[in-house]
Amino acid sequence: MIELTEYETRTVQLSQDEAYELASLTRGSAGKTQEPRVIERLAPTGQAGVYDIQSGPYVGRFRLRTGRVVDISSRFSFYDLAALLGLGGKAALLRHDSTSAQGGSGLMDLIALAFVREAERIAGQGLAKGYKQTILARPPYAGVPAVNAHLNAHAGRADRLVTTARRLTADIALNQLIASAHRKLCQLTYQDRQLEVRLRQLTPVFRNVSGSEEEARQLPGAPARYTEIHDLAKLVLDHRTALPAGSGLGGVGVLFNMTKIWENYVGRWLRTHQPEAVVHSQYPIPLVDIGPARRARADFVVERGGRPVAVYDAKYRPWREWPNTAELYQLFTYASRLCVDRAVLVYPGTETLSRQMTMGNVLVEATAVSLQEAAI
Repeated sequence: MIELTEYETRTVQLSQDEAYELASLTRGSAGKTQEPRVIERLAPTGQAGVYDIQSGPYVGRFRLRTGRVVDISSRFSFYDLAALLGLGGKAALLRHDSTSAQGGSGLMDLIALAFVREAERIAGQGLAKGYKQTILARPPYAGVPAVNAHLNAHAGRADRLVTTARRLTADIALNQLIASAHRKLCQLTYQDRQLEVRLRQLTPVFRNVSGSEEEARQLPGAPARYTEIHDLAKLVLDHRTALPAGSGLGGVGVLFNMTKIWENYVGRWLRTHQPEAVVHSQYPIPLVDIGPARRARADFVVERGGRPVAVYDAKYRPWREWPNTAELYQLFTYASRLCVDRAVLVYPGTETLSRQMTMGNVLVEATAVSLQEAAI
């Protein structure tokens, strides 16, 4: 296993094929495919087959075509990462005494372990069932004739019969969500081999549960006994986590885009701490008054009384006492175009820190938000 930590440089021995595959993840894409730039930098050292690798803002695990697994851990502790992922109190789901790893190395093992525990409990109680309209083209026939299906299948032949009936089945959207997450987790590699065995042992439970992953993701909620496994399954299948199909990787990957996750966290933090205000995400800002229309989007704009009063920009990097010039230009431009006098850069941190400065009539703040805040 190749163990990396986000934004840190590690020296790793790679085969030529592995180096080529990882190099393809340094490019990224700004097009419709949204290829993630998982690796920031891959550089050969003076030693043959040895490379310096710096990973980007992704946490999780994926497999190369050679079968070797790449695991990217977070620079934050596991419970800080659980807060970022929006698990809140559900982080207790992922506790297990035998797993000492932190961040990404332990994250996928912990998610899979929690999933297995919940899936075993659900299987023991029996999968939830619901009625589903079923087409029957073979005896024993039940229900009522299905005219359209009969015409499509047999062109109305009198010696054939097609009926439709409601049948009680476990192949419902809720179980399809769980089964889709189970199939993805089964394709990953884990530090604990017994965990892989327990995942495979659940395969017969979901054998007769079908449905595409995309359809399963749309399920809004779950009954009480499914609540925990429902949340874990959605976490595994969330669009933030999967490598795009065009990435060219040999195996299944689960990667959390920490830039987007941090942006979501800041949105929740703002709405929690400013409940009387309206917080807009990805707020459009016109950049020019005359000429071709050019727009930028601010991460967050706070409105009070129907007018903007502050602009916030989420930066997923260590807190800096003094922001760099590009960040100051960006924030001052947003504030000027919105006619607001407060602009804030929000960074993740282990403690709350803040530094203020002024640019003309705009008060600029660089704020580190503690991930330990209980309100999120």
